[in-house]
Amino acid sequence: MKRIKMKSLIVGVLVLAMALTLIACSGGAPATSADPSETATQEASASAEATAEESAAADVAGNLTMYTSEPEELIAEMISAFNEQYPNVNIEVFRSGTGKVTSKLDAELQTGSTPANILWFADVGYINGLDEKEMIMHYAPEALSNIDPQYSYKDGMGHEVRLIYNILAYNTNEVSEGPKDWKDVTTEEYNGSFGMANPNYSGGAFSALVVHTQYPELVGWDWYQAIADNNCKYEESNGNLQTKVSSGEYKAVELVDFMARNAKADGSPVEAVYPESGAVLVPTPMALMNNIPEDSVAAAQAFVDWCLTDEAQQLLVKQGYIPVADIPGPEGAPSASEIKVMPFDLDYYVENATAIREEYTSRFGGASA
Repeated sequence: MKRIKMKSLIVGVLVLAMALTLIACSGGAPATSADPSETATQEASASAEATAEESAAADVAGNLTMYTSEPEELIAEMISAFNEQYPNVNIEVFRSGTGKVTSKLDAELQTGSTPANILWFADVGYINGLDEKEMIMHYAPEALSNIDPQYSYKDGMGHEVRLIYNILAYNTNEVSEGPKDWKDVTTEEYNGSFGMANPNYSGGAFSALVVHTQYPELVGWDWYQAIADNNCKYEESNGNLQTKVSSGEYKAVELVDFMARNAKADGSPVEAVYPESGAVLVPTPMALMNNIPEDSVAAAQAFVDWCLTDEAQQLLVKQGYIPVADIPGPEGAPSASEIKVMPFDLDYYVENATAIREEYTSRFGGASA
């Protein structure tokens, strides 16, 4: 018995010595839980800050009208999320294809005015034209300091709030091995089964046309002639292309990338292809017009600010877009830095857009669907 007690005593002493050593190494005293009063103070401070932010957002009010080519359900979702923070800002939306949006603006401006305050569509050249007439309000959100400067135009004329690219997409049930580059859809396999948006209607398709013809060694007019000779089908919108490549009516299409991703995410047999010679970044800047009533300017600027917040960027990622902010993009999508693009040149676009449109119409007519 005595031996057992002695062993127990020795073990106890060793355990106590180890405990004292750990305490000494950690600063000489056992760790203590945070002071409850300090924790309560921090929580109260955070709550007060949140309440102050909510109060400030509630003070922002105004009535605005947006002209956009964004898909209707996606822009509605964005405005709904914005209104959760800014409940007193009302944004009415006119939505159509870029060509119809700019035609409406032209008709309204010819009569003297337009109700449009926020512009968000795929024709940076048109917005630049308004800017040259001093009709655009230049605005630079603070968040721009965290965003690549190439995604802002002319010192606050407009800003990308997410990125879209013209790429190729194909139906995996109809094509065993998909195209890898633009030239691949000019082969007999795609005769009569390749589709694209008509550049006379679609701002994204027209942007691609301008960039493609700027680089004849990569795509050029020869590609447009080749797909026309191959009985290319033309649609007025990317939405129609998304539907028809999903169903297999078209084996492949030229399409904006987020629509290809969303089709696949919805279960359609669609695969996106970023062409080897380069995708086309489609400029779709959000811009503010200078006709905004004085009592609604803060509301318009708040919407642009909000679009660049992490919350909004995460929503845009959920909608399938590649973000401009440094956050993870949609599952399976490349980051902006990983996408090879044909460089977009705003000066080239502005100087040559009219001649390119005329050349396209001269070669291919209306190329209606």
